[in-house]
Amino acid sequence: MQRVSALWQASPRKLVGALFVLMLAAMMAVASGASFTSTSANVGNIVTAGTLEHSNVTGNTDHTILNVADLMPGHTDQGTVTLKNTGDGDGVLTVDKSNLLNSNPALPFSSKLMLKIEDVTDPLNVVDVYDGRLGTMGQQAMGTVAPNAERTFKFTVEFPDGGTPANATSGDNRYKNATTEVDYAWEMVSA
Repeated sequence: MQRVSALWQASPRKLVGALFVLMLAAMMAVASGASFTSTSANVGNIVTAGTLEHSNVTGNTDHTILNVADLMPGHTDQGTVTLKNTGDGDGVLTVDKSNLLNSNPALPFSSKLMLKIEDVTDPLNVVDVYDGRLGTMGQQAMGTVAPNAERTFKFTVEFPDGGTPANATSGDNRYKNATTEVDYAWEMVSA
């Protein structure tokens, strides 16, 4: 207390100035710390990956598209498959043959047979997908399928008639009892 009294007597102006500066600093500290605030939160945000899946239904109990017996030259047979996008997003669909087996590799029946694949989803607007030899078919683009949408494809196999053979071991007679087995692998990739 003696110091303050000594300062006051020595220079009252300096003391008042020092107190004014201290008060001003205190006011600024209080004023700068006083502000309005508002907060909010978005809690529980979740991101889940979607799925891309499809179902594959044929008319045959053994799940084949084509289960043909005793196909004669000049005749055809057919089967259908319906694929449904059971996933969450658009899927680009393709089909490819695999595991092609011929009973006589030296004279492959798959090189004689013709295969036609048509998109028959809309019977008024049938779309040709493939028309050629069964054995040479490569991967085929089948289009984009929206979630919960279905696409139906008709597979028609034809044994082309090569005309009357010259003898029992020539022409179409070479294919008597021939068999071809093939798998069709379907793939759906997100669009």
